[in-house]
Amino acid sequence: HLSPNEQIYAALADLPAAERQNRLVEGAKKEGKLAIIQTLPLNYDQRLTPAFEKKYPFIKLDSSRMGSQDGPERIIAEEVAGRHLTDLIVNAVPDSTVLLEQNLAARLRTPAMAKLRPGYEGFVDPQSRWVPVYWSEYGMSYNSNLLTAAQAPKDWFDLCKPEFSGNFSFEPAPIKHLVGMHELLGDKGIQDWLACVGKNKPIVMRGNTARVNLMLAGEHLVQGANYFYEGVRLKRDNPAVPFQPVYGAPIMGFAGAVIVNRNGPNPHAAALYADFMLDKEAQELLHIEMRGPLTMEHPYMPKDIRIVAFNSQTIDLVNRLVGYWEKFIGK
Repeated sequence: HLSPNEQIYAALADLPAAERQNRLVEGAKKEGKLAIIQTLPLNYDQRLTPAFEKKYPFIKLDSSRMGSQDGPERIIAEEVAGRHLTDLIVNAVPDSTVLLEQNLAARLRTPAMAKLRPGYEGFVDPQSRWVPVYWSEYGMSYNSNLLTAAQAPKDWFDLCKPEFSGNFSFEPAPIKHLVGMHELLGDKGIQDWLACVGKNKPIVMRGNTARVNLMLAGEHLVQGANYFYEGVRLKRDNPAVPFQPVYGAPIMGFAGAVIVNRNGPNPHAAALYADFMLDKEAQELLHIEMRGPLTMEHPYMPKDIRIVAFNSQTIDLVNRLVGYWEKFIGK
């Protein structure tokens, strides 16, 4: 059944956009505040909060910064205790599975979703449990001082080739990347891939930034899976930095989204914030922060990349993928 907040959103969903906006503003003026959890970088939040309060000066925004795993857990702890304190979280959808499984995400349909660029449909939830606002990637990259474009991997199965043995790195059991690979290859395919990759002795170490820096220092040739933005930023500051993404292989993509608490205390203000995150100003800030805004061109990705979109995943799938990783790569 719908929570009181969801009943509000359902009643607003079919109104003309201007009338819906007016009703949200009227309700938010009565609420006067908004409590959110933000998992994006601090410098982004420090610019976003004043922008939101400038647009809606009658809303006092209380923004807490937390890790993408810790934020959902805090909301759950509050709700279990019967304390409805947090209105929404801005978080990676795959890291929010526990909120979705416990039915704490409000169904919120908004006309702001019409701003999404074509090609990003895979980040949309058919049940409207989140409003996607940016996307992040997992892909391969290589040290261009040590490999030519012809020598670099072109496909994920190229990591099985003998010339890359012991010369590519992964995070320990990188769940989000594995979920994307499962989406791409299927259950048998990912086991085949992990089996051949495991025989090629990958370097397994924690820290996306640390792994990029070690690759750039020549400690290994290839990032088996990583975000691109750190390397791209370094190369923009210094064109001599030998960082080169592999854009020809499929890139795993997952959404960052506004997930509204179905029991939050300020539902009108929460809906305004979700819409605001798809405004031009908020999307441009994401662009500056090297994230993938959904309403404008990506700051560094070519237009013709193949995105394998994935969203939430079941605990069963996560456990299965961790089991495959431990079987073929190790604990």
